Amino acid sequence: MNRFFPYLFFLVSFSSFAQHELTARLIDEKNESLPYLNSILYKMPDSTFYQGTSSDDLGKVLFKNIEDGEYTMVVTGVGYVTLSRKLTINSNQNLGDLIVQEQIESMDAVTVTAKRPTVTKKADRLIFNVENTSLSNTDALTILRSSPGVFKQNNSYIVKGQAAQIYINNKRVYLTDDELNQLLAGYSGDNVKNVEVITNPPASYDAEGGTVININTSKGISLGYKGNVMGSYTIDELAKYKIGTSHFYKNNWVNIYANYSYNPREDLYIEENEIGFFNPDGTRSQRWFTDYNNVNESDAHSLNTVIDFSLSSKSYLSVSGNINVNNNQDGNAFTRTLILQDGDTDFSGLETNGINERDATTGFVNADYNYYADNGNVLRLYGNHVFTNKDNYQDVFTRFFDTQNNTTGSNSFLSDIDLDVAIYTAGIDYQFALGEYQFSTGAKYNQIDSQTVQDFFDSNGTSPIIVPANSDNYAYDEKIIAFYGQMERNWEKWFLTAGLRAEQTDITGDSRSLGIVNTQNYLSWFPTASLGHSLDESNTLTLSYKRSIERPRYESLNPYRIFVNETNFNSGNPNLMPSFNNKYSVAWNHNDTWFFDAYYLYSKDLLSILPFQDNNANNLNFQNANLNYELQYSLDIETFQYPTDSWLLALSASFFYLENEFVAVQSGGVDQKQDVTGVYLSSFSRFSLSEDRTWSLDAELNYVSDILFGSFRMQNMIVSNFAINKSLWNRRANLRIAYNDVFRGQNRLMESIYGNQDVGVTYLPETNTFSVAFTYNFGNYGLRNNEVEEPEEKERTKQQSLGL
Repeated sequence: MNRFFPYLFFLVSFSSFAQHELTARLIDEKNESLPYLNSILYKMPDSTFYQGTSSDDLGKVLFKNIEDGEYTMVVTGVGYVTLSRKLTINSNQNLGDLIVQEQIESMDAVTVTAKRPTVTKKADRLIFNVENTSLSNTDALTILRSSPGVFKQNNSYIVKGQAAQIYINNKRVYLTDDELNQLLAGYSGDNVKNVEVITNPPASYDAEGGTVININTSKGISLGYKGNVMGSYTIDELAKYKIGTSHFYKNNWVNIYANYSYNPREDLYIEENEIGFFNPDGTRSQRWFTDYNNVNESDAHSLNTVIDFSLSSKSYLSVSGNINVNNNQDGNAFTRTLILQDGDTDFSGLETNGINERDATTGFVNADYNYYADNGNVLRLYGNHVFTNKDNYQDVFTRFFDTQNNTTGSNSFLSDIDLDVAIYTAGIDYQFALGEYQFSTGAKYNQIDSQTVQDFFDSNGTSPIIVPANSDNYAYDEKIIAFYGQMERNWEKWFLTAGLRAEQTDITGDSRSLGIVNTQNYLSWFPTASLGHSLDESNTLTLSYKRSIERPRYESLNPYRIFVNETNFNSGNPNLMPSFNNKYSVAWNHNDTWFFDAYYLYSKDLLSILPFQDNNANNLNFQNANLNYELQYSLDIETFQYPTDSWLLALSASFFYLENEFVAVQSGGVDQKQDVTGVYLSSFSRFSLSEDRTWSLDAELNYVSDILFGSFRMQNMIVSNFAINKSLWNRRANLRIAYNDVFRGQNRLMESIYGNQDVGVTYLPETNTFSVAFTYNFGNYGLRNNEVEEPEEKERTKQQSLGL
């Protein structure tokens, strides 16, 4: 034993002597220090990552505890040419001053390539890359609205004529449209890598939704800490403010992102309705003209975080969460309805004043574990919990008046709605290869528990009296168990993907107060397939098929009514059935620049909201309903290219025929059919306005001809958005000025006219907005996300390296 200690002392001493330091100072051509540049050591000969650091405020770089061996040192920074040097280290070394050259259009002995394209098109999706661009200084909502191929209408996101499901990092976001937009508005654009617009989702995605928008967040590779603070001001009729701060930190085993935002705002919403009521013999009885004006005040707090843990070289764990608290929302609504009897020239009517007080807390937490085996197989385990709590109090008073504006009566009521929703998700995915075939398979369990309690009170008397017919206690339970398998194979000129997903759905909706129970149990199969053939080096042809489903949500199945006033209300429908969609398409890709897609989409029992006017009671009910069917023929043409080095242009056109049929409930229960032929045109441009790329301009123009939404035909509209971005102080700060819906073309008349129905609605939210946003970066702000790359990857990614 005693002879062991000298050997141990020798080994420890040798180990200590074998640890060396490497130092250097990074400067520019003016001999000024360059702080916050990435410096990476790669172990040779296999170029594995060994150590990483960044230059300090004086441009100094220090590596400690380096073992003897061969290394490659790489220095990178935004706006600078990458430097690399091969080193043999067997003692302490000081490289002295290293000159890092600024990346400009022309440089002796250096060829600088253009940045990667902002838009990438693949067989089943379009990828809009926004990481480290001017859009990084906005929020996820602005980025999504700027994505080519995405059209926002009535708070929903439409892709190729279908409402898209929203995912973040391939995890579905189980939120309502309003909740989703609130989440995205508080999500920093600096943490968004790209937006995938997936038109033919594989079997690994939920069968619900024919199209998917997947927002991928950044995985920072730059070591160290960086952060920013931002503020924005937006105005249309009323002002909206937002302040926030984002923070990034990464070391060798953890990557942390955290964002907080505070969004006080006032929103004006105006709606104009015109209803023509009929007598039983079909003659006109009266016309109602309604103006609805609502001012809503809110101040939402939002906190987002993503933490990635490197458990080993083969596995990592990602934990993320969000909480959005928007309490003390105050809404003041005024509704004035003028009634003109047939043959009269003077108006009677009613006026309604409504006060809404709302509290809302929403959020989610999820965990995602990935393991990468040596043979290339990948195992993924994930879980997700979504929670929602909302309380909505409404106090409504209505005054009725005659043609002389004399009060003829009044009515008032109170309602209090409390909503609690809990969603639980767990799943497993496994990817592996068998010969030339790539396979993926997995299972997923999803459960939704919802409880809604609505108390409706008649407040005409001295004390409010509950009205059981308009009150409800509604419990909704949904369970979905899914299994899927996906296969891919590439030949010399052919490629094939085929998948099958099975989903068992069990739903129970129990309206305890009304005594209505709706139970649905069904097993459905959802195949998807794509077959492609490369005709030559420039042309590829692809045939695709996909079956999908749209399920009614708990809000739609709940039979209770939400009143604007006594004559205008929305109601759920406990008898709603799921809608099944089948899509067939043929696509042609020319030179990865021009894309042509012809498709046929048929949806049976399509879910929609239909307006029904009761000509006897003179009221209007917006009711959730199933259409008999909806079908669409479409030819889409897209191109993405650079007309010049400083201009990215994305153009798309969709020529379509749309047809649907539904049961006209208030018109004798007959089937009502309607159709429209139209076009959708979209143009998105990004211009670099200066040689140093510190000025840029985004310009977007969309046109939609007449289109159908349920029984509504919406008139054509034009949407135009512009934004100017300016980087300041060596990219330490960014200023963005945006002007949206410049020509006020987004708000258009929607008409539902057939049989004894004559309803016109114009929705007028604030879309003509002017906004100014300022972001200031601190810490190692020069370290951008996903910036560091291994030396052997330089050629593939067109990244310039300069040897020392």
